[in-house]
Amino acid sequence: MNTGDGPFGPVVNGTQIVFFEYRPNKTAGNTFVVLFGLASLAHLLRMVRLRAWFCIPLLLGGISETFGYHGRAIASDNPVKTGPFIMQNLLILAGAPFLAATIYMVLGRVVVALEAQRHSILNVRWMTKIYVFIDIACIFSQFIGAAMPASGEPDAFVKARIILIAGLVTQLAALSIFIATCWQIHRRLSRDPPISVAAYPRISWERYFWVIEAMTVLMIIRSVVRAVEYLQGEHGFVISHEIFIYLFDAVPMFLVMLALLFWHPGWLIRRIRGYEKV
Repeated sequence: MNTGDGPFGPVVNGTQIVFFEYRPNKTAGNTFVVLFGLASLAHLLRMVRLRAWFCIPLLLGGISETFGYHGRAIASDNPVKTGPFIMQNLLILAGAPFLAATIYMVLGRVVVALEAQRHSILNVRWMTKIYVFIDIACIFSQFIGAAMPASGEPDAFVKARIILIAGLVTQLAALSIFIATCWQIHRRLSRDPPISVAAYPRISWERYFWVIEAMTVLMIIRSVVRAVEYLQGEHGFVISHEIFIYLFDAVPMFLVMLALLFWHPGWLIRRIRGYEKV
């Protein structure tokens, strides 16, 4: 068993397999277990209240993040154990695509609620399906890449790194195209508002676009940093400093959940329907 400050990991056939370059911080892990756990519970209650079933991926993402950081917390006690390493690696990586899928669906719901489909180059429903399909592929790549190191073989780590980088780059490309699409709809909607916006000026529709765009930027930053982490590989600067996973993954993903809690698209849809009944 490794002792000291790291690196930590099992020895397989005389070769040191590195799980962590440092001993994971237990306090930081438990802090985000609480934060993501509370956010997930709040979203569950709001989803049921608003009957916003399209937010199920958001809930799954929050649960993944919660148990992922629980894995980091328990890995602090025994950083050479395979189970906690795979748990935190798999769930934290998979949590972000679930949240991204929610953002894609939120844009579709907002555009349909505002009757602004004509402002989108692609059919809104097909656009959402395409982005979600890409995101599902990214989720599977994260699962496969995160689970492969369980074998403990050095070759598995190399293959896992390639798969994870491919998934992260694909997600980054999808997010970049998505934010450009969102901004285009936002701009066209501002110049030529649909009947629902013109008839009900008190509906604060624009803030939802700002929130979607801000969340997408956070997702892009997270994907860039994680891609750099795996490109640098073992002993790289990013992977060797725990602050990066909290500052550029945990915090942005928590802010995404928080933003959707305060500016839930279900409220916009309910307000529009309320105005239409008057």
